[in-house]
Amino acid sequence: MNKTKGVLILVLVMVLGAVGGWIAGSQIESPAEAAARTNAPAPSPILVPAEMRELSTDVITRGTGRFGAPQAISLPSSILKGGVPSVLTGAPAPGQELVVGAVAFGVSGRPVFLFEGGIPSFRDLGPGISGPDVMQLETGLAEAGFDPGPVDGVFDTTTGQAVEALYRSAGFQPVTVTEAQLAELRTVEAELVPGSRSTAGIHVPADEVMFVTAAPVRVAELTVGLGQVIDGPLGTVTDATIAIDSSVPIESSGLIAEGMHVVIDEPDLGIQETGVVSRIAESPGTDGVDGFHVYFEVRVEGDPTNLINASVRLTIPIESTGEQVLVVPVSALNLSADGSSRVQRQVGEGLETVTVEPGLSAQGFVAVVPIEGELRAGDLVVIGFEQQ
Repeated sequence: MNKTKGVLILVLVMVLGAVGGWIAGSQIESPAEAAARTNAPAPSPILVPAEMRELSTDVITRGTGRFGAPQAISLPSSILKGGVPSVLTGAPAPGQELVVGAVAFGVSGRPVFLFEGGIPSFRDLGPGISGPDVMQLETGLAEAGFDPGPVDGVFDTTTGQAVEALYRSAGFQPVTVTEAQLAELRTVEAELVPGSRSTAGIHVPADEVMFVTAAPVRVAELTVGLGQVIDGPLGTVTDATIAIDSSVPIESSGLIAEGMHVVIDEPDLGIQETGVVSRIAESPGTDGVDGFHVYFEVRVEGDPTNLINASVRLTIPIESTGEQVLVVPVSALNLSADGSSRVQRQVGEGLETVTVEPGLSAQGFVAVVPIEGELRAGDLVVIGFEQQ
């Protein structure tokens, strides 16, 4: 009996020991098992496609549109009219375009014709008068379609006939002066200076012709209202082109040059235009910009009037690939120990290293040419890794 009881106790101890060992084994792990369990999973590559695109390094700034080349306009008094004060009786609307031969203004019920020339109107013109201002008039008459005869700077009969045709085409009678009237009006200077004395016939009063340096022009501002006496400048005109005033920091000014192509855009205003750099200031702090910036002007191609007074973005390409090339993100490029540049591309479930020759870098991309291995647009390249 005692022997049997001893055997049972031994069996029970063995069973309990086995159960305890199983429990302990299931709850306790070796250092190797613990390390394997706590190690992070292998990182996964972040992949983006290589692509074809044109790259360029740019100077980007902003500017404000305006009509170009402002020029003040004024009218002299006419001796033929006895120096009577002139009243503005007709004026174009701001922004209106005026061409050679057009009636630009109405003054005391008479027309003021627009012509192109570098010499402002300063005297009455008529038969026998000669000089560069007469040549300007003859050139303008011819451009407007009225034949003045030889453009020789001499107001002769043919010139008078062209002047008469000009006035009548606009619905006005030309000014015809008799010899008796001229005798009362002539000054001593007209007798002494060659080409300053006119004879009877059709005349052009000094206040009925206006010369501008370039035509056509647009009216930018009027400083005299209708019905007011003209006592000073009439206002300002600009040439018909549209310009943009802008500036760049001093350190960027050396990157741009006259003639450079400019992309003009402002998505919120629906503006997408092009232009060229037409002028760069010689020093900072001119043309209304501060001493840390250099002014430049952009002439706009075409006639987009929605640019006037609009603030727009200007992009000036400094260097460009000139065509679409194979590019990858800059972060995809790696430098190997031997100094060569490489990218990794996905091939099946693995990665393959491709040696490349890098080119222009811009806009977060770099142009690449494969040297060892294959790389085409659409191939997925590694730009980093992320943990799962």
